[in-house]
Amino acid sequence: MYIFLLFFSLLIFSFKSLIFASDKISYTKDVKPILDNRCVTCHSCYNSPCQLKLSSFEGLIRGANKKDIYENRLTAAEPTRLFVDASREEHWREKEFFSVNKHFEDSNNSIMLEFLNQKQKKPTNIGKYSPETDDLSCVKNEKELKDYLKDNPHKGMPYGFPALSEDEHKVLEKWLKKKTQTSDEKHLISDFEKNQIEKFENFFNKQEIKYQVTARYIYEHIFLAHLYFDKNSNNFFEIVRSKTKTGKIEIIPTRFPYEKIEEDFFYRIRKIKSTIVHKTHMIYELNDFKLNRYKELFINIPWVEKPYMPPFDTKISANALKTFKQIPAKSRYEFLLDDIHYFIMNYIRGPVCKGQIALNVINDHFWVMFMDPNSDLAVKDSSYLNKNLKNLSIPNKYGENPDLLETFTIIKNYQQAEIYFNNKNKIYKKYYKDGLSLENIWKGNKEKNDSILTIYRHFDSASVHKGALGNTPKTLWLIDFPLLERLYYSLVAGFDIFGSTSHQFLVRKHMDRLRIEGETNFLEFLPKNSRREYFNSWYKGWLAKHFALYIPSNNEPNIEYSTEDYKDEFIDKLFKELNIKKDKINFIEKDYKNTKILRKYKTKEEIETSLKMLTLPNNSRFIQYHTDDKTNLAYIKIELNNNENLVYSMVINRWHDNVALMFNEDSRLNPKKDRINFIEGFVGSYPNIFIKVKQDDLNEFFNLIYDYQDSKKQKKKLSKFIINRANPDFWEDYDWFTNQFKKQNKLQFGLFDLNRYYDKAIND
Repeated sequence: MYIFLLFFSLLIFSFKSLIFASDKISYTKDVKPILDNRCVTCHSCYNSPCQLKLSSFEGLIRGANKKDIYENRLTAAEPTRLFVDASREEHWREKEFFSVNKHFEDSNNSIMLEFLNQKQKKPTNIGKYSPETDDLSCVKNEKELKDYLKDNPHKGMPYGFPALSEDEHKVLEKWLKKKTQTSDEKHLISDFEKNQIEKFENFFNKQEIKYQVTARYIYEHIFLAHLYFDKNSNNFFEIVRSKTKTGKIEIIPTRFPYEKIEEDFFYRIRKIKSTIVHKTHMIYELNDFKLNRYKELFINIPWVEKPYMPPFDTKISANALKTFKQIPAKSRYEFLLDDIHYFIMNYIRGPVCKGQIALNVINDHFWVMFMDPNSDLAVKDSSYLNKNLKNLSIPNKYGENPDLLETFTIIKNYQQAEIYFNNKNKIYKKYYKDGLSLENIWKGNKEKNDSILTIYRHFDSASVHKGALGNTPKTLWLIDFPLLERLYYSLVAGFDIFGSTSHQFLVRKHMDRLRIEGETNFLEFLPKNSRREYFNSWYKGWLAKHFALYIPSNNEPNIEYSTEDYKDEFIDKLFKELNIKKDKINFIEKDYKNTKILRKYKTKEEIETSLKMLTLPNNSRFIQYHTDDKTNLAYIKIELNNNENLVYSMVINRWHDNVALMFNEDSRLNPKKDRINFIEGFVGSYPNIFIKVKQDDLNEFFNLIYDYQDSKKQKKKLSKFIINRANPDFWEDYDWFTNQFKKQNKLQFGLFDLNRYYDKAIND
């Protein structure tokens, strides 16, 4: 009898344990995957609605804020960077962040849970949804929430997308109804990663002055990087300045990476806790080769001057050409070129590049090439930079709050530009009496395909890619060392997303000068008598010509041209010199013959032949009808009959008569010259639409793109292929594209952002 009672008791105990075990919810295993796959798509960065970042447990606990980071403001705002400007919940409350997960006084509901519940009650999406531009109330208490949902019953969460599945909702509901929410995350680091971190921290924190200055220079250039030591690890890291040399990292927050810290500090490398999102994912590898390369470039060579620590003064430090002039220019330039894709990506994915006005300073499509370090006179002739440092200043030296007088100094910058262009033309004539040749252009890093980079602008975001994608662009840039360093310190190191409107205005206007400098560097490789005509074709309109300062040189290039199509001939010669492959879909040869859309498609080659035809100007009426900011980037899934799939990004390149002006961009667009590019794989971080096409439907789909008519019938046909935000299967398709991207490129993978998805909800 005793044995039976004991067995029965054990059975009851085991059964109760199973019940409690099944009732226990893990943040890591159960909650975080749902937040990542359904919420982080909008709530992950500076553009997160209500500053609510759900990409980490710390972001959820921090909560939301009514202030818009991107608003116009007379004076700089207090920074609110997660993991930087506060570390405890009470400190965020002092910064006017309010909880979204804490229970209301008379119930165990919360703002977050009520928004999720509302979506379950009213799952239909009505009207248009644009989180970045909608007038969101950012409710901070129960009363505001009730008033908001009463007026907007169809605006539960996920905002403007289908509701969570029943199982997903139950998990979040159960977790949010708990008295307190806790995290069971374990941020594990391998022994190999620990050893590598120790190596690099030791290098960065050496006391010898040469090491200290080197560490400062490198830190200011990789402080936004997602560092990695192991390609097969899912871990990424960042470098910070900490009060502590070992043990727990205590970050010292500053607005700028070159801002003075009064106390002793140490460079530390810490693991990134947030979910990786593509729009901020800029990878930079640290390994033994890189450590030896640092020593080769900075430590094991004599410097121009006896090493000394430059002042930490924002008015001086914003100009790295001056701050670090003691380090040989060749070392600095080669350091940048070693990871040039990463550095150019900083200009593109940094916070400066959010928004139309920030990005309408560049064309929708252009190529970037670089001056060879052995040919760049800023590297070869030390007096070149020293004599021009004053003319190479950037307006970021005025900090986050330039006054009215400083704001208008942009006019002086044009005077400085004129002096610099004249000085540059003279010294290049002195060294290159026969002119510049193709040999003076950098050949790239071995096996990295980075001698030419392609920039695509997607209205209010942009992307950078290795190689020459697309057809011959309207403009090209050639970047030399002085331009590369100023671009970085103007757009990245010296840009404050929390700065005043005047600070951001100065940076935007200065970019006009830097863009023109890159374009005119390229023009030096074309015959002298053709340059002005090319330049004027890029800046149509009397006002644009007035603001577009160009001082052409009298130097002829050392390149023989056999035609008068100088730009096209230059590109052909350049591709041969650099061993560049032409884009097989988008590059159009002169002898190209237009093809017809096929009735049936049997091979990938046939599909890409029709894609090529659709890239021609005026070969797509679709893009002439769809010209708004929500039709710039689409991801296309082609479902083949053999159960395999092809993925292409459809990129719309808008033609601008000029990009010299900040406002009224629509007046300078020419839809008749717009082009489509089709790139295999994924381009950009902000898809505007997902498209699914079956192999047997390609004829119908291609004909829609080719000869689209803005009629109800055609719109109905188009809806067969596009995945509208109200489509009940939206999340299934989103997951497919996300997983496909991860399969294609695990290292570069990050979650897409849906804040700019096509805004109109169609429920039929």
